[in-house]
Amino acid sequence: MPALRLILLWHQHQPFYKDLVTGEYRLPWVRLHALKDYYGMVKLLDEFPDVHQNFNLVPSLITQIQDYVAGTAQDPFLNVATRPAKDLTVKERHFALQYLFQANIANVIGRYPRYRELWERYREHGQSAEKAEKYFQPRDFTDLQVLSQIAWFDEFFLEDKDIAALIKKERNYSLEDQSFVIARERELLGKFCQRTRARLRMDRSKFPRRHSIIRFSLWFATPMRESLRRRGCLLPQNRFRHPEDAREQLVRALDLHQEVFGVRPRGVWPSEGSVSEEALAIAHSLGVKWMATDEGVLGRSTGVFFQRDGNGRLPRI
Repeated sequence: MPALRLILLWHQHQPFYKDLVTGEYRLPWVRLHALKDYYGMVKLLDEFPDVHQNFNLVPSLITQIQDYVAGTAQDPFLNVATRPAKDLTVKERHFALQYLFQANIANVIGRYPRYRELWERYREHGQSAEKAEKYFQPRDFTDLQVLSQIAWFDEFFLEDKDIAALIKKERNYSLEDQSFVIARERELLGKFCQRTRARLRMDRSKFPRRHSIIRFSLWFATPMRESLRRRGCLLPQNRFRHPEDAREQLVRALDLHQEVFGVRPRGVWPSEGSVSEEALAIAHSLGVKWMATDEGVLGRSTGVFFQRDGNGRLPRI
């Protein structure tokens, strides 16, 4: 039988949600996905020692996780989950009802009967925080605050005896329970980098330090300009061309990865698959062995296009 060369490449990317003016995080997805997904994906490899997977760890994700672990991240979603329910203002109560149910109804909220009960009460009032708020007592908000955080814990974290005991309790959580869950979040977020660093055999890749498209810095080279022109795009006469910026983005990303995980990555998944001859040359000069992109870029580069059906399947050749 012919051999099939298969590469499993997971792209773990989160935008930089931090407002550099206010220092506040606009959205909580780095914290929540780091709790629910990223650690477990790496930990799961312990069960399959012969399976090699590649995790593309974006610097904007890593730096934000570090911010949460250090306790310096200002996250309004976390703040409202942390505050004692009796001290919540009306505005904060509305915020809690509007945003602490942001999870899959069937698989996340529905897993916890009390969480589902609170969701149903909120839904009965048209999912309007203003209408529903008066039907929620402080004990209801405390339960919502606790369960909305536990619901995002990875399966491996749920095996912890203290967390398992809280889940078994189901309702009537105390302020001590609430404080414990928030403190444990910070501890668990730190486990992601620890677990990833421990998996030194993984072939990890890297992203540019910020989500800059490298080809913009290189100005796409002539083939890309011609491709845009054929599509009818109006192009500026003066090129924005700064290869030194593209190189610096890669250097900072590689340095950060080595600082956090103790090894320099061998591959790069460039922003938006932005590869070009010049980008490849810069990456190669920095010791990068491979770069990844998508089949659309491959097709436009080779003239062999990939047409998929409604189910995403390629036709038989």
